[in-house]
Amino acid sequence: MEKELDLSLPEWVFLDGNSHLGNLLEGRDILQHIQSYTILELFMLDEDTIVSNPPVKVKEFNYTNVFGENEKHLIALHFSLADDNEIDRIMDEAIEFYRKFVDWEDQSLIIEETSKDN
Repeated sequence: MEKELDLSLPEWVFLDGNSHLGNLLEGRDILQHIQSYTILELFMLDEDTIVSNPPVKVKEFNYTNVFGENEKHLIALHFSLADDNEIDRIMDEAIEFYRKFVDWEDQSLIIEETSKDN
């Protein structure tokens, strides 16, 4: 029986730094936009975090989690082949993708905790 390879890639992927060198990206959320070769990093900020004169383009955003708590986040642009006029759109789309991912992650935790109780 022949098996056809799927050579397509999704629009967004998280990068995994786990290799024979160890997990070089442990604890970091690195997101790549495939079509534009854009590499972004996302951070959850606490009250004491100060971002002054970053060496890369950044954008702060708020996220309300599934528990109704407001969280402050930052997205940083590490690299892109996109034109400067496309970067803001790509960053906004990355923020929306990340919000949906975190919603999914939170829902998974709720389901896991609920199933433990039963």
